[in-house]
Amino acid sequence: MNKELEHFIDGKKAKLAECLRGCGRLDEDIPDMPGISDADDLKTQYYWFEFGNNTPPEKDDIDWKAIEKELKAFSDEVWAEWMERKKEQDRREAWQSGRI
Repeated sequence: MNKELEHFIDGKKAKLAECLRGCGRLDEDIPDMPGISDADDLKTQYYWFEFGNNTPPEKDDIDWKAIEKELKAFSDEVWAEWMERKKEQDRREAWQSGRI
């Protein structure tokens, strides 16, 4: 994998994980995360954002379906971690307020 592609994927993962940053209270019912683009959109975004080319090549030997799958799996991990933090926060607040 080339450096530009690694940079692109790392940037996508950073946007997904942004909802885990900070130590403040989680006020939402679900994490505020961007959606995952499909393989074709990821390819277009990669060539546009990394190279300024809005017309990606027909074939580029990059498995965009695998990258889409990787990002979706990472998104699921972030979602699960956020939900665990939220559950712990809700339990702690319920205990502090005497509801449990």
